[in-house]
Amino acid sequence: MYLAKHVAGWSTTRIGRFYNGRHHTTVLHAIAKVERLRQADETLDALIEVLTAALSPAMEGQFNQRVERGWSTALIDAVAARLLQQISSSLDG
Repeated sequence: MYLAKHVAGWSTTRIGRFYNGRHHTTVLHAIAKVERLRQADETLDALIEVLTAALSPAMEGQFNQRVERGWSTALIDAVAARLLQQISSSLDG
């Protein structure tokens, strides 16, 4: 939902319809939650930045100037591994 809003520019109503008729306030809540998580976890913030750059042609040039070629795949792999580890440990705990 966050990426649909910030990369594709979809309205909250459109996003809600896409996600099985969710109300726009549910979408707003989900987007706000991701924004809070981005502020609290730099790993998640980095992952969303990489995903945004990969999905948005407008961001492509800006992203490539800040991150060397080949780093995006390694960064995605590292971040995904860390997130999976955190999820796994929270399920075990």
